[in-house]
Amino acid sequence: MIIRKEIKDNNELYLYFNDKLIYKRWLNYGYSKVFDKMAYGKDTFVSIIEDENGKIRHRRKIFINGEFCETKEDFWNQYVAEIDSESGKLFGKNLDAFNDAITAEGPGFPGDCIIEIIGTVKLEKVFGKENFEFIIALLRDAEFVDLIIEKENNE
Repeated sequence: MIIRKEIKDNNELYLYFNDKLIYKRWLNYGYSKVFDKMAYGKDTFVSIIEDENGKIRHRRKIFINGEFCETKEDFWNQYVAEIDSESGKLFGKNLDAFNDAITAEGPGFPGDCIIEIIGTVKLEKVFGKENFEFIIALLRDAEFVDLIIEKENNE
């Protein structure tokens, strides 16, 4: 078992396990990404950052891949799999429930988090343009969410 770490360009920390990249942290931004969840487990897929007031915050990373969503239920199941299990059990898995979760901290509330969504073209087809834009707008407006969304390829 060989664990190796590297810092590249004075900004990027890489952690390798048996020469396989399992973790990366952008030191200047405080963001991190786990590449091998099996090495850590679901509950450790969390970034720890210090905010501008010096307060330490634990931020869960929620990753949703729209390419694997054939239905709205597939999307909601991916979302629920990433949030607190008790909150997920009570979440209604629809737009109204999501609105309540984000705006009023109702069931399905993700907490302080980074949400990364890819496969947006497919998700727009699954939800319809207006409903998908509603989801994105809710997340962009939420103070406790940093949203990372795939940019469209306009070639």
